Amino acid sequence: MRKAKINDIVEAIHILTQIIPIGKVSSYKDIAETLGIHPRIVGYAMKKNEKPIIIPCHRVVGNDGSLRNYSRGGPRVKKQLLLIEGVEFDKNNRVKKSFFTSIK
Repeated sequence: MRKAKINDIVEAIHILTQIIPIGKVSSYKDIAETLGIHPRIVGYAMKKNEKPIIIPCHRVVGNDGSLRNYSRGGPRVKKQLLLIEGVEFDKNNRVKKSFFTSIK
């Protein structure tokens, strides 16, 4: 039963990730608050993503705009994908706040 619940949560996280528009990002914290879970569970779901373009986990970043990790090539690849989508970064290599969107 517990595994089924985790799978349901991962699926819900993946669905929410799919509604983040191209050229925008959301945070682990925002997704977690929407579902009433811990942000680390969102990170776990991103790591388990087997369809990285269909489920655009590269659009999920730290609340401060930091890239954190990306299981398909690390933060460098994550940044490249976001740059292709038009996302801009500040001098500290963090996503500018104007590119954040809330999914609540």
